[in-house]
Amino acid sequence: MSELPGASARLPATPITAQDINGGPDPERRVPFVITAPGVYTLVEDVDWVAQDANARAITIASDDVTLDLRGRTLRQIDPPAPVVAPDPGARPCRGEVVSGNVGVFAEGRTRLVIRNGSVLGIQGVGIAARACSQLDLLDLSVRRCGGDGVIDTGFLCRNGGIFVMGARDATGDIAFAEGIRMINCVCSENTSRLDFVVTLGALVLFCDDVQVKGCVFNRTANTSAQPSGVQFNVVGADFVICRNVLVEDCEAHDNTSGGEPAGFFAWGENYKFLRCRANRNFTLTGNRACGFNISTTNNLEMVECEADGNYNANPAASADAVKDFSALGFRIGRAVYRGLLEGCRAIGNHGASANAPAGGFALHSTRHVVLRRCVAVGNRNASGTAEDDGLAAGFIASTPLADPQGGLVGGEGNAFVDCIADGNTVHRTPLFVQPPAPPVDDGPSRGDPQKGAGFLLERQSDARIIGCQSANNDGKGIWLRACARALVEGNTLSRNTLYGIQNEDPAGLSAFTGNRAHLNGSRHRHSYVGLPPGTPVRKWTLGSPPLDGPSDGIDNLSIRLP
Repeated sequence: MSELPGASARLPATPITAQDINGGPDPERRVPFVITAPGVYTLVEDVDWVAQDANARAITIASDDVTLDLRGRTLRQIDPPAPVVAPDPGARPCRGEVVSGNVGVFAEGRTRLVIRNGSVLGIQGVGIAARACSQLDLLDLSVRRCGGDGVIDTGFLCRNGGIFVMGARDATGDIAFAEGIRMINCVCSENTSRLDFVVTLGALVLFCDDVQVKGCVFNRTANTSAQPSGVQFNVVGADFVICRNVLVEDCEAHDNTSGGEPAGFFAWGENYKFLRCRANRNFTLTGNRACGFNISTTNNLEMVECEADGNYNANPAASADAVKDFSALGFRIGRAVYRGLLEGCRAIGNHGASANAPAGGFALHSTRHVVLRRCVAVGNRNASGTAEDDGLAAGFIASTPLADPQGGLVGGEGNAFVDCIADGNTVHRTPLFVQPPAPPVDDGPSRGDPQKGAGFLLERQSDARIIGCQSANNDGKGIWLRACARALVEGNTLSRNTLYGIQNEDPAGLSAFTGNRAHLNGSRHRHSYVGLPPGTPVRKWTLGSPPLDGPSDGIDNLSIRLP
């Protein structure tokens, strides 16, 4: 919907001046600028907007069939008013102190809108907000340096930041989805805040259906507060919450940071596809968790050729709260994700310094029937993994499922790793060359305990598959099964892992190991396979000479040693 349908598209453009937005010709009257009729409206000059109160809006669209063309101009808020403060912040659902916020461009309950081609800068609150609007196009926009000391109430949470597109939820909890949303070639950058109990975002897409986000950048979002408002993450580059039928293509979310918990992309809902997206260098210095992608409570997920590199957590006490599922990850796929495919994705150099929770490349947490195919995890590490703590490190993790309030566990079933590579994942404190603002997270003498590291770590999983994967040069085990049952580990290559090739620790039931190849793992030949079920065929042969006659290589696990 790049052009308006019908007669309104043929109407002459209506110019908008700085005087219009700042209250009209009568300085005593200060009339808010509201678009009340269909048509094309163009900004004819840069605007320095002075809000008349802490909840004012620079431009309000109060009609269907409107195109607002900023024509490459900038709408900027200057001299923001003092925010309104709650007399009893603890009594509010959001808990935050500030209860007011300005908006640069606002629309509610409208359809067939286009906002395009310009900049919104420095709004104390939210740059662009559309509530309960359908068939909405946001094209070629730059929304920067918004947030500050303003918020808007988005239901349950107070949020601030760049571009917000929201459906509606009534008092009974029923959702009216905003439909037909397109965000194309937009940049949401440097949207920041310092407010406690507030979520600061590059973009928010909430209660929406049929969403396309393409070619967008969500970077340098920040909130220095360590007090998120009722959720784990209080900074996200692009936040998709309870949405369905979403395509995110060729987008990036990088260098987003928080005093609490940051992520590049967050998603929750149904039918998501991320295609060629990148979430790099999202980090916290003091919070409990940091990750590139955080996908939670989602049915039907597809991620193709995405990358999450260099996301990190520099807090040695990270995840010391009640939720210890991770401290730093590239991809966190978890909390009740059901049916998913990650194909051709990579996680490189994600790292943490926590003694309390894992760091790694990919983690499946309480998931069911999620398949990772041709994914790569290289050089992910935790600098605090010792025998006494939970500072694990692995390229790929399928972690302990959550307890279901109705009894039993959530997820932990039927997950698969096919043709994946885990290389050089470590619990060592190997010093790195680090440039600001990244801190040196390797201070201290410990090198970590390889008992805490692996290429693949599966814990309390059932019916898992690891097929055709390569696990090499990892600090610890190549493949580590812990309290698993009915796993199939087939056709994998394990080489130069410092402790074991495959360890099947404390099995909860029988698993099958067939056609694996192990070479130079640990210090002894017997370190190739540890804890396999009695009777599992293992053939040993010397590199450079043919194996002895016997059963087919397809069913034997080969342990290869040098001459």
